[in-house]
Amino acid sequence: MTTATREARNIEATKAIYAAVPAGDLQTALDLMDPDVRITYYGVPAIPYAGDYRGIEEAVRFFTRVGESIAITEMQAWKFIADGDELATWGRQRFRHLATGYEWGSEFAHIITLREGRWLYFRDFMNSALTLEAFTR
Repeated sequence: MTTATREARNIEATKAIYAAVPAGDLQTALDLMDPDVRITYYGVPAIPYAGDYRGIEEAVRFFTRVGESIAITEMQAWKFIADGDELATWGRQRFRHLATGYEWGSEFAHIITLREGRWLYFRDFMNSALTLEAFTR
């Protein structure tokens, strides 16, 4: 497989996860994750899903915590920069806090390492201060 083909496959896998998560299609997202997946959401403990999650069971825990807390009402990635199995994406997300109805949005930068077309390490950088505000209002 050429580098360009591998990079295209990685971008397509990421786009598929980005479509599956807001749609509530957890199985599709999990199918595109390596069994050793690691998910890191940078934030403080007041954000119920902030933390570092390792392995598929922990990934399920992460997505469950997200789904119990917020609705992702919009997720739009507009830039993908691939370098082999490393991928950076930029975009925008909008959210609604399920308990209060409070809505907010933030641009994001995601740094993703893939292995054989599946997410191995996902790092989520966004304005977590806005998310904290949603959980402490």
